[in-house]
Amino acid sequence: MSSNLRFFWTDTGIYSALVFLVALSIVVLLSQHLRHTYIIHLDQMVLSWFHSIQNSSLNHFFSTVTWMGSLWILLPLYLILTILISPHIQHFEKIVGITFWGTVGTVYFLKYELERTRPHFFGPIDELPIDPSFPSAHTAQITAFSLGILLALLGTQTLYKNITASVLVFMVLAVAFSRMYLQVHFPTDVVAGFLVALMWAIIAFWVVKLGVLG
Repeated sequence: MSSNLRFFWTDTGIYSALVFLVALSIVVLLSQHLRHTYIIHLDQMVLSWFHSIQNSSLNHFFSTVTWMGSLWILLPLYLILTILISPHIQHFEKIVGITFWGTVGTVYFLKYELERTRPHFFGPIDELPIDPSFPSAHTAQITAFSLGILLALLGTQTLYKNITASVLVFMVLAVAFSRMYLQVHFPTDVVAGFLVALMWAIIAFWVVKLGVLG
């Protein structure tokens, strides 16, 4: 058995494959049951809770932090980091690029394939986006950006890696919660966005580990 194929029999390879299959199964199930009563009821319950805690301070915070999931912010950051860090960290451009662009392409394909309308239970705090709702692009994009960076930094100095991980985890959670708090996404949109990014991070991991692109 070649060294590449042998990778699939390691604990890491088996575990990542299982995580990928679970994530894919959940996304497929969600995409097939978006209009079922129990999904709508679950989404409404969660959005109702976010609506109940609204206040001016949280409105300002989430309206601001939600931009961290936008391509207007992430694309320049991606380009800057790729130029500055790629020469110093092996496979940085490959890992972040596959995770980020794979996620963006998949999310927008699913959006226009499924065409789920935006939440209508409560009025949005800000302007309601015009594109379809499922999955949440902001959640997927910030998650893909963060996971790609964390994967690329696995072999770096511990303190630097831990600080970066803490900041990125906070950003992912803040953006994910902001999409529901602002009433522009269903909770199931947010979950699907996170899982799509997770799947592409695993694909990037496999590609690098197997040396598929050199």
